[in-house]
Amino acid sequence: MRPPRGRLHPSRGALDPGVTEAIAQRLASEDPDERAAACRETLAQPAPELIEPLITALGDPVKAVSSAASEALARAGGEVAVVPALRRALRDGDPVRELGAALTLARLEPPDVRLLPALVRGLELPDQKRRWWAAKLLVETGRVEGQVLPVLLGLAADHPDPAVRRMTRYCLRELAPDDPSVAATLAAGTRDPDLQARRAAYTALASLLCPPSSVFELLAAALASEDDGACRRIATVALAQLGRANPEQIDEHVLRALRTAAEDPDDPDLRRGADRTLEVLRTAAR
Repeated sequence: MRPPRGRLHPSRGALDPGVTEAIAQRLASEDPDERAAACRETLAQPAPELIEPLITALGDPVKAVSSAASEALARAGGEVAVVPALRRALRDGDPVRELGAALTLARLEPPDVRLLPALVRGLELPDQKRRWWAAKLLVETGRVEGQVLPVLLGLAADHPDPAVRRMTRYCLRELAPDDPSVAATLAAGTRDPDLQARRAAYTALASLLCPPSSVFELLAAALASEDDGACRRIATVALAQLGRANPEQIDEHVLRALRTAAEDPDDPDLRRGADRTLEVLRTAAR
């Protein structure tokens, strides 16, 4: 839905009113292919009368249709009515349409905190691809708006939906890997009762910059105490990445935990992961 940002200027000709009405009718078709084709038909000569039907199409459950509507609105961005209509759609009440409006606005102007509610609701959508679109724009917005990081920290810590907790942990990894509050939130996430959200926390820990010693202690302890085999193996990867960048943080306690894991009788993948990590740490210490 989101090619590189930039305003695309439409041709200045006008569509015949009859053609405009026909396109509007096709935008309401029961056939999603017909709806998407109608959106694409407006690209060459967007008509002001089609702005609201295209705004409606941003909420289409079929991603091909909502993406085509977003593209058409981005090309019509020079029209005076487009940006105000998109801003109104941010408070539409339909989270799919709100997300589509936020994604389209971000192509026409720098993202700001007005997008934040729509993007947070986008994280709650059942469609995984739309959740990723929301997450990526949250990170982009967070790079210019300081209000985003505290929101993400709160969502990662205690949002009732484990999918949102998982997605926001990936956002934190990208947005502020050097922030101590991010390290603390991700560390707490390794106790998440939801398995996928817990794995996301372990995965995100591997991207921290200058992590505190408590992170190394947590990862070392997880090699023996974590119930999930995938989490244990992710912990070995995290120790390798963090230890390569911060060899001074690797103490005997961490090495002993890795040596024990390298001899685990029940998990060959953990043994291989621990062996690889020990080799990485030996190389980093030279």
